[in-house]
Amino acid sequence: MSIDPSALLPYRDVMGAEADAFVVSLIDTFLGTSDQQVDALYTSLAGSDAKTFTRSAHTLKSNSAIFGANILSGLCLELETAGKGGDLIGLQPKIDQLKLEYEVVCRELAALRQSLVS
Repeated sequence: MSIDPSALLPYRDVMGAEADAFVVSLIDTFLGTSDQQVDALYTSLAGSDAKTFTRSAHTLKSNSAIFGANILSGLCLELETAGKGGDLIGLQPKIDQLKLEYEVVCRELAALRQSLVS
């Protein structure tokens, strides 16, 4: 699995019966906005915009970590670090790898969401 559902256990501990609805809301937000961050990585790479690149990688890193998407979060960290250094050359393969992992994470989150609303 690309996500670790146990990463969401602290919400269950704190929110009790309302945890499922909250997690569904988190998933909906991620699925509804994270594609913009992935697109921004491609666009900012093409435009050599290290600032936007770094911000997008950072945002996606933080948001994916909430779900225990450690591989995706790790890839984002690598890209964020490269962006902070201002050197975006040669990062296309890493973004392509990120995109594939992102798609897996989205499928798994959609399945988790479905299990919570059923």
